Amino acid sequence: MFYLKRIFVLSLVVLIPINIFPETQYVYMKDGRILKGEVLHQSAFKIRFKSAEGKEEEILKSSIRRITFKNPDIKEPIKQEKIEKADPVIEAKPKEEESQKKPEEEILKKANASFIPSYRHSFEILGGIGRSSYESQVPNFHRNVEQYGSILGGNGGFFYNSPDRKNSDAKTINLRYTWKRFVGELGGSHLNSLESVNNFGSIVYPDLSGTTISQGAFTPGVPYHTISYKQINAQISYAVFSKSGLEVRPILGYHKIWQKGKDDSTYEISPKDPTNTNAIDWTIKYGVSFSDYLSGPSVGAALEYKWREKWETRWEFQKQFLHGNSIYTRDQIAYLLGSFFEERAALNNQWKVNSQTISGKLIYHWRDSVFFWTGFQYSKLTYKMEHFGGDLDLNGSPLNAYINTVLIQSLTQGLAGNSTAKAIFVGAGYSLDFSKKEVQ
Repeated sequence: MFYLKRIFVLSLVVLIPINIFPETQYVYMKDGRILKGEVLHQSAFKIRFKSAEGKEEEILKSSIRRITFKNPDIKEPIKQEKIEKADPVIEAKPKEEESQKKPEEEILKKANASFIPSYRHSFEILGGIGRSSYESQVPNFHRNVEQYGSILGGNGGFFYNSPDRKNSDAKTINLRYTWKRFVGELGGSHLNSLESVNNFGSIVYPDLSGTTISQGAFTPGVPYHTISYKQINAQISYAVFSKSGLEVRPILGYHKIWQKGKDDSTYEISPKDPTNTNAIDWTIKYGVSFSDYLSGPSVGAALEYKWREKWETRWEFQKQFLHGNSIYTRDQIAYLLGSFFEERAALNNQWKVNSQTISGKLIYHWRDSVFFWTGFQYSKLTYKMEHFGGDLDLNGSPLNAYINTVLIQSLTQGLAGNSTAKAIFVGAGYSLDFSKKEVQ
């Protein structure tokens, strides 16, 4: 009898349902596989899964049908053809499965609603090439100043047509480090454009008899020369809002901008009056160069949105508060009777500049670490003169009007304009996700 009691107790222990103990998770894949193991953590689009053998891997949620705690090897009891009463245990099982699915669905909803995991930690580098259009206000400003000098000086001078421009090459690179809600970036871009400017006017000089005469002059043809815009910036941002793949971050940064151009292939021809035997044919070569250096802090905002697991858009809006100076030089070399005469104008102006920049990127995450992107950049720099200065005495040149610094400075305040830089890019990037090694 004693042995019968022991056998009865052991039988009860064996027959106790195993569901009272923690069960292994089962991941049902859409391709028919069933993975056994443990879900370590998950993001908006992936889960990190540890198999029963101890192997860890990342699985896209789009490839998962469902996750349960039920062993697929346990078969449902065979239903009898005639059942007078419903078995309460059998009816309870579907309810149990539904109660298990609800927490899983809630977890997925929360993961999609909150895009920033606490373990986010990555480094990214991207580069791109493209085409750009760039217009600098520095040479435009000095051309307008010279035209004022031509009008006021009464000693000849030149007037300029609107510059003819062509698009040229552009390139960009950016480094990005992400840690939790913080994003730090260091990047730069180099934009080029081709420019050609024709002018016409007159020169005034004493002829061979000593009589002062005025003689027309023009540029027969001006080749294109390159003007360039370079920018480097460092910035840090912090995610203040994140929901359903959308992230918003205010930005603090610092910008440096260099602009330069050089044209040393422009000639002006001034043919003499054939009725005046004392007149002279003139050929004048111009060498013009400018450089502009600006720097200052910036503020702005970044908006990023991820959808369909592999697609992402990034937008940035920034305002820069810049100060700097520009240097403009112009050499005039006149060829006459086998000799030449050279004169130079040099200006060094100081500026206060308010700049706005908008950029956007469309990114396709091809693989875990490799992505491709296309995007654009637009910058507009609005100049205000703080100081006008330079060596402007060119003996007989139209630029003699510059000598009256007070007058010229008051007249030229309104001539300061805008520089604009536009570019479109295509490129690729590589990212390192350090959070893969960090398990919550």
